Amino acid sequence: MIKKIKAVALSILVFSLCFAAFPLVGCNSQLDAKSKYAITATYYENEKRIDATMIVEYVNSAAIELDSVMFHLYPRAFREGARFPAVSPSQLYDAYPLGMSYGDISILKVVRDGEEQDITIVGEDEDILRVDGAIKPHASATIEIDFLLRLPTVRHRFGLFDGIVNLGNWYPIACIVREGKYDATPYYSNGDPFNSDIADYDVSISVPEKFKVATSGRQTESKSNGTKTVRAKIENARDLAAVIGQFNVISKTHNGVLLNYYYRSDMDPPYQLGTAADALDTYSEMFGAYIYDSLSVVKTPFLHGGMEYPALIYISDELNQSLFTEVIAHETAHQWWYAAVGSDQIREAWLDEGLTEYTTTLFYEFNPSYGVTRNERLADAMSAYILFCERYKNNGKDDTSMNRSVAQFSTALEYSFLTYVKGELMIDTLRESIGDKAFFEGLKIYYRENKLGRAACDDFIGAFEAASRTNLKGFFNSWLTGKVKMFAA
Repeated sequence: MIKKIKAVALSILVFSLCFAAFPLVGCNSQLDAKSKYAITATYYENEKRIDATMIVEYVNSAAIELDSVMFHLYPRAFREGARFPAVSPSQLYDAYPLGMSYGDISILKVVRDGEEQDITIVGEDEDILRVDGAIKPHASATIEIDFLLRLPTVRHRFGLFDGIVNLGNWYPIACIVREGKYDATPYYSNGDPFNSDIADYDVSISVPEKFKVATSGRQTESKSNGTKTVRAKIENARDLAAVIGQFNVISKTHNGVLLNYYYRSDMDPPYQLGTAADALDTYSEMFGAYIYDSLSVVKTPFLHGGMEYPALIYISDELNQSLFTEVIAHETAHQWWYAAVGSDQIREAWLDEGLTEYTTTLFYEFNPSYGVTRNERLADAMSAYILFCERYKNNGKDDTSMNRSVAQFSTALEYSFLTYVKGELMIDTLRESIGDKAFFEGLKIYYRENKLGRAACDDFIGAFEAASRTNLKGFFNSWLTGKVKMFAA
């Protein structure tokens, strides 16, 4: 996700480099232990609800036996009385300009391997569905879940606004297993509080015939009695999103990838589609091939600048053209850093957003026709970051550490500057330190060795150590722990 900040940066860091040989990082691919999701959903426009049935063939990809299967119920963050609401108090008006509105997900029935189960809701915010029963490593269980979505009127990942339905993080999705336990982290309002493994999806959504449905993956469509059913399939996806609306659509096939742009009004739709094509070309050459055969760009009501899902990105309908271009470049970069290479967006948000923000800078650097230079972006980032640090220090704060959970940032502004902006500055300083050859080789290694898996900070550091044959842990630690503060004198 991108929260637009006019920000800034160039810092001079003095550090010592120790030279040695380092092995390549290990592959974290989970291709041989994937779950499969099949969802059938129907949108009832007048009732502002969606009825759905999901059948998931859940595969235990952990190395230990599990005593249950746990699913996140992210739409519960939009219900009245949620302990961890999806929107922070400072952003309520922007999210709910028509007044507060609530939504929810109700679990109606759970069947595991043919036997109906009790419905057990657990978690810090009563937002986790637990389906009991042991499952050995690499064994599978077939779980059927009937659920009902009530749509809030909100400009967010999930909800209905101005006739458009955003379906991001909308269905029960299996919690990842982390350090031998399920990661049942709630829906924090900061950042992107989602972690998931790759899976295969086959999803059908029925809507009144007047609507179009943008989805992750390739589509087929059928019509009957005033109803349209869109079926989408995608493999190796961390989740699947959709947007329902009365859209215009333009499409083209570019280097084997079907590009779609969904919009209601736009002065130059081909330009937006061309930006997505340029981003795909740039990143494919720079890091490695795009892993999907389609990409849909959707202009939709959204609180923040944009949001990434596999093969589908939201772009806020409130952006001017220059920001629209930037957000397309940023969210497309997330197809590499999040969709293909997963990371812990909750505990290492800088690895997700800082790297993606710097990748956006690379897009402009290698596409000069867009009229933005690397130096301009970094100068903006540095100046804004210095202003942030001055204000931060004046408010009695001096913790500029990056290696903390999104829940530990006191405000959305603090989160944004210490993950997006400081992360971008750190990565550019790394590039200056090890040189372009090692830097770009490190990015290729990081992508190649972690594609379709989950990467962590050590994998990222290891890729650049392998490329530069340099010990970089001290460099990264100085930034991540907050020793590199960059307060103005």
